[in-house]
Amino acid sequence: MTRAVSGHTTIVAADGAVRLRFDRVMVRVTRGADAGKEVELGADEVRVGTHPSNQLALSDPTVSRFHLRLRGDERGVRAIDSDSANGTRVGGLRVRDVYVGDGMVIELGDTALELATVAPGEVELPGDEVFGELVGRSTAMRRLFVAARRAAMSSSTVLLLGETGTGKDLLARAIHRTGPRTRGPFVVFDCGAAAPSLVESALFGPVRGAFTGADVDRPGVFEQAHGGPLFLDEIGELPPALQPKLLRALEAGSVQRLGSTQPVNVDVRVLAATHRDLRAEVDAEHFRADLYYRLAVLVLELPALRDRDEDIPILAAHFARAVLGRSGGDLAWLRPHLDDVFGALRTQPWPGTVRELRNAVERAIALADPDALAGDPLARLVELRQSLRRTRRARLPLETARAEFDREYLRDLLADTGNDLRAAAEQAGVHPKSLERLIRRYQLQRG
Repeated sequence: MTRAVSGHTTIVAADGAVRLRFDRVMVRVTRGADAGKEVELGADEVRVGTHPSNQLALSDPTVSRFHLRLRGDERGVRAIDSDSANGTRVGGLRVRDVYVGDGMVIELGDTALELATVAPGEVELPGDEVFGELVGRSTAMRRLFVAARRAAMSSSTVLLLGETGTGKDLLARAIHRTGPRTRGPFVVFDCGAAAPSLVESALFGPVRGAFTGADVDRPGVFEQAHGGPLFLDEIGELPPALQPKLLRALEAGSVQRLGSTQPVNVDVRVLAATHRDLRAEVDAEHFRADLYYRLAVLVLELPALRDRDEDIPILAAHFARAVLGRSGGDLAWLRPHLDDVFGALRTQPWPGTVRELRNAVERAIALADPDALAGDPLARLVELRQSLRRTRRARLPLETARAEFDREYLRDLLADTGNDLRAAAEQAGVHPKSLERLIRRYQLQRG
Protein backbone atom coordinates (compact mmCIF):
# COMPACT_ATOMS: atom_id res chain seq x y z
CA MET A 1 0.00 0.00 0.00
CA THR A 2 1.34 3.43 -0.95
CA ARG A 3 1.87 5.85 1.93
CA ALA A 4 2.18 9.56 1.25
CA VAL A 5 5.48 11.11 2.18
CA SER A 6 4.65 13.81 4.71
CA GLY A 7 7.10 16.36 3.31
CA HIS A 8 8.21 19.43 5.26
CA THR A 9 6.80 21.02 8.39
CA THR A 10 7.92 24.42 9.70
CA ILE A 11 8.07 24.79 13.49
CA VAL A 12 8.41 28.22 15.13
CA ALA A 13 9.91 27.82 18.59
CA ALA A 14 9.24 30.04 21.59
CA ASP A 15 12.72 31.56 21.25
CA GLY A 16 11.89 32.75 17.72
CA ALA A 17 13.95 30.07 15.98
CA VAL A 18 12.38 28.41 12.94
CA ARG A 19 13.04 24.72 12.34
CA LEU A 20 12.22 22.65 9.29
CA ARG A 21 11.24 19.06 9.97
CA PHE A 22 11.15 16.71 7.03
CA ASP A 23 11.06 13.07 6.02
CA ARG A 24 14.42 11.69 4.94
CA VAL A 25 13.60 9.68 1.84
CA MET A 26 15.77 7.07 0.13
CA VAL A 27 15.58 7.13 -3.67
CA ARG A 28 16.58 3.67 -4.93
CA VAL A 29 17.09 2.35 -8.47
CA THR A 30 15.05 -0.87 -8.65
CA ARG A 31 15.34 -1.62 -12.36
CA GLY A 32 17.86 -0.89 -15.10
CA ALA A 33 21.61 -0.77 -15.57
CA ASP A 34 22.10 1.03 -12.23
CA ALA A 35 19.86 -1.24 -10.10
CA GLY A 36 20.82 -1.00 -6.44
CA LYS A 37 22.15 2.54 -6.67
CA GLU A 38 20.56 4.94 -4.19
CA VAL A 39 20.70 8.48 -2.85
CA GLU A 40 19.04 10.23 0.07
CA LEU A 41 16.56 13.06 -0.42
CA GLY A 42 16.64 15.31 2.63
CA ALA A 43 15.97 19.04 2.87
CA ASP A 44 17.56 19.72 -0.53
CA GLU A 45 16.67 18.79 -4.08
CA VAL A 46 17.93 15.64 -5.81
CA ARG A 47 18.57 15.78 -9.56
CA VAL A 48 18.48 12.61 -11.64
CA GLY A 49 20.08 12.07 -15.06
CA THR A 50 23.09 10.70 -16.90
CA HIS A 51 25.35 13.70 -16.41
CA PRO A 52 27.83 13.17 -13.55
CA SER A 53 26.82 16.46 -11.90
CA ASN A 54 23.45 14.94 -10.88
CA GLN A 55 23.11 13.68 -7.31
CA LEU A 56 21.74 10.43 -8.79
CA ALA A 57 23.85 9.91 -11.92
CA LEU A 58 22.65 7.06 -14.16
CA SER A 59 24.23 5.22 -17.09
CA ASP A 60 20.96 4.32 -18.87
CA PRO A 61 21.18 5.79 -22.42
CA THR A 62 17.37 6.16 -22.53
CA VAL A 63 17.61 8.70 -19.65
CA SER A 64 18.34 12.35 -20.45
CA ARG A 65 21.39 14.14 -19.07
CA PHE A 66 19.11 16.21 -16.80
CA HIS A 67 15.97 14.12 -16.65
CA LEU A 68 14.19 14.59 -13.33
CA ARG A 69 14.19 16.63 -10.14
CA LEU A 70 12.90 15.33 -6.79
CA ARG A 71 12.04 18.05 -4.30
CA GLY A 72 10.37 17.99 -0.89
CA ASP A 73 7.91 20.65 0.23
CA GLU A 74 5.00 21.05 2.66
CA ARG A 75 2.78 18.69 0.63
CA GLY A 76 5.26 15.87 0.08
CA VAL A 77 7.84 14.93 -2.56
CA ARG A 78 7.47 16.37 -6.06
CA ALA A 79 8.81 14.60 -9.14
CA ILE A 80 9.43 17.27 -11.80
CA ASP A 81 10.37 16.18 -15.32
CA SER A 82 13.02 18.47 -16.88
CA ASP A 83 11.65 18.33 -20.44
CA SER A 84 13.34 14.95 -20.89
CA ALA A 85 13.44 13.26 -24.28
CA ASN A 86 11.67 10.03 -23.24
CA GLY A 87 9.56 11.45 -20.43
CA THR A 88 8.82 10.39 -16.86
CA ARG A 89 6.03 7.95 -15.96
CA VAL A 90 4.24 7.24 -12.70
CA GLY A 91 1.59 4.51 -12.65
CA GLY A 92 2.00 4.11 -16.39
CA LEU A 93 1.08 7.74 -17.09
CA ARG A 94 3.51 10.31 -18.46
CA VAL A 95 3.82 13.15 -15.95
CA ARG A 96 5.50 16.52 -15.82
CA ASP A 97 5.01 17.53 -12.16
CA VAL A 98 3.43 15.15 -9.66
CA TYR A 99 3.58 14.29 -5.95
CA VAL A 100 4.84 10.78 -5.18
CA GLY A 101 4.81 8.66 -2.04
CA ASP A 102 6.35 5.59 -0.42
CA GLY A 103 6.41 2.58 -2.71
CA MET A 104 5.58 4.52 -5.86
CA VAL A 105 7.55 3.56 -8.95
CA ILE A 106 8.96 6.33 -11.14
CA GLU A 107 9.98 5.20 -14.63
CA LEU A 108 12.69 7.00 -16.61
CA GLY A 109 13.39 5.26 -19.91
CA ASP A 110 14.47 1.72 -18.98
CA THR A 111 15.17 2.71 -15.37
CA ALA A 112 12.76 2.53 -12.42
CA LEU A 113 13.08 4.40 -9.12
CA GLU A 114 11.30 3.79 -5.85
CA LEU A 115 10.95 6.02 -2.77
CA ALA A 116 11.12 4.85 0.83
CA THR A 117 10.98 7.01 3.97
CA VAL A 118 13.85 6.12 6.30
CA ALA A 119 13.82 8.63 9.18
CA PRO A 120 12.83 12.18 10.14
CA GLY A 121 15.29 15.05 9.88
CA GLU A 122 15.46 18.67 11.06
CA VAL A 123 17.35 21.82 10.09
CA GLU A 124 17.21 25.36 11.45
CA LEU A 125 16.02 28.20 9.21
CA PRO A 126 16.31 31.99 9.65
CA GLY A 127 13.51 33.62 11.59
CA ASP A 128 13.46 36.79 9.50
CA GLU A 129 11.09 37.17 6.55
CA VAL A 130 13.11 39.62 4.44
CA PHE A 131 16.22 39.42 2.29
CA GLY A 132 16.89 42.68 0.48
CA GLU A 133 13.55 43.55 -1.11
CA LEU A 134 12.40 39.92 -1.17
CA VAL A 135 9.68 39.01 1.32
CA GLY A 136 8.47 35.57 2.39
CA ARG A 137 7.76 33.40 5.40
CA SER A 138 7.22 30.12 3.52
CA THR A 139 9.68 27.28 3.91
CA ALA A 140 10.79 27.65 0.30
CA MET A 141 11.69 31.33 0.76
CA ARG A 142 13.37 30.84 4.15
CA ARG A 143 15.57 28.13 2.60
CA LEU A 144 16.31 30.43 -0.33
CA PHE A 145 17.37 33.21 2.03
CA VAL A 146 19.84 30.85 3.76
CA ALA A 147 21.38 29.79 0.44
CA ALA A 148 21.44 33.37 -0.90
CA ARG A 149 23.30 34.70 2.14
CA ARG A 150 25.92 31.98 1.73
CA ALA A 151 26.18 32.75 -1.99
CA ALA A 152 26.58 36.47 -1.24
CA MET A 153 29.72 35.85 0.79
CA SER A 154 31.27 33.72 -1.95
CA SER A 155 33.08 34.93 -5.06
CA SER A 156 31.65 32.15 -7.23
CA THR A 157 29.37 32.65 -10.21
CA VAL A 158 25.67 32.38 -9.33
CA LEU A 159 22.87 31.21 -11.63
CA LEU A 160 19.40 32.46 -10.67
CA LEU A 161 16.48 30.41 -12.00
CA GLY A 162 12.76 31.09 -11.87
CA GLU A 163 9.76 32.07 -13.92
CA THR A 164 9.36 35.60 -15.20
CA GLY A 165 8.08 37.79 -12.37
CA THR A 166 9.48 35.80 -9.42
CA GLY A 167 12.07 38.45 -8.46
CA LYS A 168 15.41 37.30 -9.90
CA ASP A 169 16.56 40.91 -10.32
CA LEU A 170 15.73 41.66 -6.66
CA LEU A 171 17.63 38.57 -5.54
CA ALA A 172 20.70 39.59 -7.57
CA ARG A 173 20.66 43.07 -6.02
CA ALA A 174 20.24 41.64 -2.52
CA ILE A 175 23.25 39.35 -3.04
CA HIS A 176 25.27 42.37 -4.17
CA ARG A 177 24.28 44.47 -1.14
CA THR A 178 25.03 41.61 1.27
CA GLY A 179 28.36 40.52 -0.20
CA PRO A 180 31.92 41.91 0.01
CA ARG A 181 31.62 43.78 -3.34
CA THR A 182 28.88 46.07 -2.08
CA ARG A 183 31.03 49.18 -2.77
CA GLY A 184 31.60 48.14 -6.37
CA PRO A 185 29.28 48.96 -9.29
CA PHE A 186 26.24 46.79 -10.00
CA VAL A 187 25.97 46.57 -13.78
CA VAL A 188 22.98 44.96 -15.51
CA PHE A 189 22.90 43.62 -19.06
CA ASP A 190 19.73 42.02 -20.47
CA CYS A 191 20.83 39.43 -23.03
CA GLY A 192 17.34 39.29 -24.54
CA ALA A 193 16.77 43.03 -24.91
CA ALA A 194 19.62 43.92 -27.29
CA ALA A 195 19.66 43.09 -31.01
CA PRO A 196 21.81 39.96 -31.60
CA SER A 197 24.23 41.98 -33.73
CA LEU A 198 24.86 44.40 -30.86
CA VAL A 199 25.24 41.94 -27.96
CA GLU A 200 28.97 41.31 -28.49
CA SER A 201 29.70 45.04 -28.66
CA ALA A 202 27.68 45.63 -25.47
CA LEU A 203 29.45 42.83 -23.60
CA PHE A 204 33.05 43.50 -24.58
CA GLY A 205 33.03 47.03 -26.04
CA PRO A 206 34.50 48.23 -29.37
CA VAL A 207 37.59 50.21 -30.27
CA ARG A 208 37.35 53.12 -32.66
CA GLY A 209 36.77 51.94 -36.23
CA ALA A 210 35.75 48.39 -35.25
CA PHE A 211 32.51 48.82 -37.20
CA THR A 212 30.45 51.56 -38.78
CA GLY A 213 29.44 54.01 -36.08
CA ALA A 214 32.24 53.06 -33.65
CA ASP A 215 33.84 56.50 -33.53
CA VAL A 216 35.40 56.15 -30.06
CA ASP A 217 36.82 53.44 -27.83
CA ARG A 218 34.06 52.31 -25.51
CA PRO A 219 34.15 49.84 -22.58
CA GLY A 220 31.67 46.98 -22.52
CA VAL A 221 29.67 45.91 -19.49
CA PHE A 222 32.49 43.64 -18.26
CA GLU A 223 34.83 46.60 -17.93
CA GLN A 224 32.07 48.80 -16.48
CA ALA A 225 31.47 46.20 -13.75
CA HIS A 226 35.16 45.99 -12.74
CA GLY A 227 35.31 45.57 -8.95
CA GLY A 228 31.64 44.64 -8.65
CA PRO A 229 29.09 42.18 -9.97
CA LEU A 230 27.84 41.93 -13.55
CA PHE A 231 24.21 40.78 -13.70
CA LEU A 232 23.54 39.00 -17.00
CA ASP A 233 19.77 38.85 -17.12
CA GLU A 234 18.01 36.33 -19.40
CA ILE A 235 21.26 34.51 -20.13
CA GLY A 236 19.23 31.81 -21.89
CA GLU A 237 18.62 34.27 -24.76
CA LEU A 238 22.34 34.71 -25.49
CA PRO A 239 22.99 33.92 -29.19
CA PRO A 240 24.79 30.55 -29.64
CA ALA A 241 27.64 32.21 -31.55
CA LEU A 242 28.50 34.35 -28.52
CA GLN A 243 28.33 31.60 -25.91
CA PRO A 244 31.95 30.41 -26.43
CA LYS A 245 33.19 34.03 -26.27
CA LEU A 246 31.41 34.57 -22.95
CA LEU A 247 32.83 31.31 -21.64
CA ARG A 248 36.33 32.40 -22.66
CA ALA A 249 35.92 35.72 -20.84
CA LEU A 250 34.72 33.96 -17.68
CA GLU A 251 37.57 31.45 -17.75
CA ALA A 252 40.32 33.97 -18.56
CA GLY A 253 39.15 36.87 -16.40
CA SER A 254 39.76 39.18 -19.32
CA VAL A 255 37.94 40.54 -22.36
CA GLN A 256 39.01 41.65 -25.79
CA ARG A 257 37.31 44.66 -27.32
CA LEU A 258 36.00 44.35 -30.86
CA GLY A 259 38.70 45.40 -33.27
CA SER A 260 41.50 44.99 -30.71
CA THR A 261 44.07 42.26 -30.14
CA GLN A 262 44.91 43.35 -26.60
CA PRO A 263 43.15 41.65 -23.66
CA VAL A 264 41.81 43.79 -20.81
CA ASN A 265 41.87 42.19 -17.35
CA VAL A 266 38.61 42.50 -15.42
CA ASP A 267 37.73 41.67 -11.82
CA VAL A 268 34.04 40.83 -12.09
CA ARG A 269 31.70 38.53 -10.24
CA VAL A 270 29.02 37.26 -12.62
CA LEU A 271 25.41 36.74 -11.57
CA ALA A 272 23.26 35.26 -14.35
CA ALA A 273 19.51 34.74 -14.51
CA THR A 274 17.02 33.06 -16.81
CA HIS A 275 13.39 31.95 -16.88
CA ARG A 276 14.37 29.00 -19.06
CA ASP A 277 15.29 25.53 -17.82
CA LEU A 278 18.92 25.65 -18.89
CA ARG A 279 19.44 21.96 -18.13
CA ALA A 280 16.74 21.14 -20.67
CA GLU A 281 18.28 23.68 -23.07
CA VAL A 282 21.61 21.87 -22.74
CA ASP A 283 19.90 18.53 -23.42
CA ALA A 284 18.30 20.02 -26.53
CA GLU A 285 21.72 21.42 -27.57
CA HIS A 286 20.39 24.99 -27.53
CA PHE A 287 22.84 26.04 -24.82
CA ARG A 288 26.47 25.04 -24.42
CA ALA A 289 27.02 22.53 -21.63
CA ASP A 290 30.45 23.95 -20.71
CA LEU A 291 29.02 27.46 -20.35
CA TYR A 292 26.14 26.15 -18.25
CA TYR A 293 28.53 24.50 -15.78
CA ARG A 294 30.69 27.61 -15.64
CA LEU A 295 27.62 29.68 -14.73
CA ALA A 296 25.95 27.14 -12.44
CA VAL A 297 28.64 27.00 -9.75
CA LEU A 298 25.95 28.11 -7.30
CA VAL A 299 22.31 27.73 -8.34
CA LEU A 300 19.42 29.53 -6.63
CA GLU A 301 15.87 28.90 -7.80
CA LEU A 302 13.01 31.24 -6.91
CA PRO A 303 9.66 29.48 -6.47
CA ALA A 304 6.58 30.71 -8.30
CA LEU A 305 3.86 32.31 -6.20
CA ARG A 306 1.52 29.32 -6.71
CA ASP A 307 4.11 27.21 -4.85
CA ARG A 308 4.18 29.52 -1.82
CA ASP A 309 0.64 30.81 -1.45
CA GLU A 310 1.10 31.36 2.29
CA ASP A 311 3.33 34.30 1.34
CA ILE A 312 0.55 36.09 -0.56
CA PRO A 313 -0.91 38.11 2.38
CA ILE A 314 2.49 39.32 3.59
CA LEU A 315 3.60 40.14 0.04
CA ALA A 316 0.39 42.00 -0.73
CA ALA A 317 0.75 44.00 2.50
CA HIS A 318 4.36 44.77 1.60
CA PHE A 319 3.27 46.18 -1.77
CA ALA A 320 0.35 48.05 -0.19
CA ARG A 321 2.60 49.69 2.42
CA ALA A 322 5.00 50.77 -0.33
CA VAL A 323 2.20 52.44 -2.31
CA LEU A 324 0.31 53.92 0.65
CA GLY A 325 3.55 55.03 2.28
CA ARG A 326 4.22 57.48 -0.54
CA SER A 327 1.55 59.72 0.94
CA GLY A 328 3.06 59.47 4.42
CA GLY A 329 1.41 58.39 7.65
CA ASP A 330 1.68 55.44 10.03
CA LEU A 331 0.83 52.11 8.37
CA ALA A 332 1.15 49.94 11.47
CA TRP A 333 -2.64 49.42 11.31
CA LEU A 334 -2.20 47.17 8.28
CA ARG A 335 -0.11 44.36 9.78
CA PRO A 336 -2.70 42.84 12.19
CA HIS A 337 -5.25 42.61 9.36
CA LEU A 338 -3.21 40.89 6.64
CA ASP A 339 -5.39 37.80 6.29
CA ASP A 340 -8.62 39.78 6.55
CA VAL A 341 -7.68 42.12 3.71
CA PHE A 342 -5.48 39.96 1.51
CA GLY A 343 -6.33 36.38 2.47
CA ALA A 344 -8.79 35.92 -0.40
CA LEU A 345 -5.99 36.53 -2.89
CA ARG A 346 -4.58 33.08 -2.04
CA THR A 347 -7.33 31.41 -4.10
CA GLN A 348 -6.11 32.93 -7.39
CA PRO A 349 -3.63 31.14 -9.69
CA TRP A 350 -1.35 34.17 -10.30
CA PRO A 351 0.19 33.02 -13.61
CA GLY A 352 2.20 36.26 -13.67
CA THR A 353 3.53 35.28 -10.22
CA VAL A 354 4.81 38.01 -7.79
CA ARG A 355 4.84 40.75 -10.43
CA GLU A 356 1.15 40.14 -11.16
CA LEU A 357 0.27 40.29 -7.46
CA ARG A 358 2.13 43.59 -7.07
CA ASN A 359 0.27 45.08 -10.03
CA ALA A 360 -3.08 43.89 -8.65
CA VAL A 361 -2.44 45.55 -5.29
CA GLU A 362 -1.26 48.80 -6.89
CA ARG A 363 -4.30 48.82 -9.20
CA ALA A 364 -6.70 48.29 -6.28
CA ILE A 365 -5.16 51.19 -4.36
CA ALA A 366 -5.21 53.44 -7.43
CA LEU A 367 -8.92 52.73 -8.01
CA ALA A 368 -9.94 53.01 -4.35
CA ASP A 369 -11.87 55.96 -2.95
CA PRO A 370 -9.15 58.43 -1.87
CA ASP A 371 -11.36 59.89 0.87
CA ALA A 372 -11.82 56.45 2.43
CA LEU A 373 -8.10 55.72 2.23
CA ALA A 374 -7.43 59.00 4.03
CA GLY A 375 -9.85 58.15 6.84
CA ASP A 376 -9.43 56.17 10.05
CA PRO A 377 -7.76 52.71 10.00
CA LEU A 378 -11.10 50.84 9.88
CA ALA A 379 -12.33 52.87 6.89
CA ARG A 380 -9.03 52.28 5.11
CA LEU A 381 -9.22 48.53 5.71
CA VAL A 382 -12.80 48.30 4.45
CA GLU A 383 -12.09 50.35 1.32
CA LEU A 384 -8.90 48.44 0.53
CA ARG A 385 -10.68 45.10 0.85
CA GLN A 386 -13.61 46.24 -1.29
CA SER A 387 -11.35 47.75 -3.95
CA LEU A 388 -9.43 44.48 -4.18
CA ARG A 389 -12.71 42.65 -4.67
CA ARG A 390 -13.83 45.06 -7.38
CA THR A 391 -10.59 44.79 -9.33
CA ARG A 392 -10.54 40.99 -8.99
CA ARG A 393 -14.11 40.75 -10.28
CA ALA A 394 -13.13 42.82 -13.31
CA ARG A 395 -10.93 39.94 -14.44
CA LEU A 396 -13.56 37.20 -13.99
CA PRO A 397 -16.17 35.94 -16.48
CA LEU A 398 -19.41 37.92 -16.23
CA GLU A 399 -21.49 35.21 -14.52
CA THR A 400 -18.73 34.42 -12.04
CA ALA A 401 -18.28 38.11 -11.22
CA ARG A 402 -22.03 38.56 -10.68
CA ALA A 403 -22.20 35.55 -8.37
CA GLU A 404 -19.21 36.76 -6.37
CA PHE A 405 -20.72 40.23 -6.06
CA ASP A 406 -24.09 38.82 -4.93
CA ARG A 407 -22.48 36.58 -2.35
CA GLU A 408 -20.36 39.38 -0.88
CA TYR A 409 -23.28 41.83 -0.99
CA LEU A 410 -25.56 39.43 0.89
CA ARG A 411 -22.89 38.58 3.45
CA ASP A 412 -22.32 42.29 4.21
CA LEU A 413 -26.08 42.97 4.20
CA LEU A 414 -26.75 40.29 6.82
CA ALA A 415 -23.86 41.53 8.94
CA ASP A 416 -25.16 45.13 8.80
CA THR A 417 -28.70 44.12 9.84
CA GLY A 418 -27.72 41.64 12.53
CA ASN A 419 -29.08 38.75 10.41
CA ASP A 420 -32.60 40.23 10.57
CA LEU A 421 -34.20 38.90 7.39
CA ARG A 422 -36.98 41.51 7.20
CA ALA A 423 -34.65 44.43 7.85
CA ALA A 424 -32.19 43.07 5.28
CA ALA A 425 -34.96 42.61 2.68
CA GLU A 426 -36.25 46.13 3.29
CA GLN A 427 -32.73 47.58 2.94
CA ALA A 428 -32.15 45.60 -0.28
CA GLY A 429 -35.59 46.51 -1.69
CA VAL A 430 -36.68 42.89 -2.25
CA HIS A 431 -39.33 40.56 -0.77
CA PRO A 432 -38.11 38.55 2.25
CA LYS A 433 -38.84 35.26 0.44
CA SER A 434 -36.72 36.34 -2.53
CA LEU A 435 -33.89 37.25 -0.20
CA GLU A 436 -34.24 33.91 1.60
CA ARG A 437 -33.91 32.05 -1.73
CA LEU A 438 -30.72 33.98 -2.53
CA ILE A 439 -29.27 33.17 0.88
CA ARG A 440 -29.93 29.45 0.28
CA ARG A 441 -28.50 29.62 -3.26
CA TYR A 442 -25.20 30.97 -2.02
CA GLN A 443 -25.20 28.73 1.08
CA LEU A 444 -24.83 31.63 3.50
CA GLN A 445 -25.32 31.18 7.23
CA ARG A 446 -27.75 33.33 9.20
CA GLY A 447 -26.81 33.87 12.80
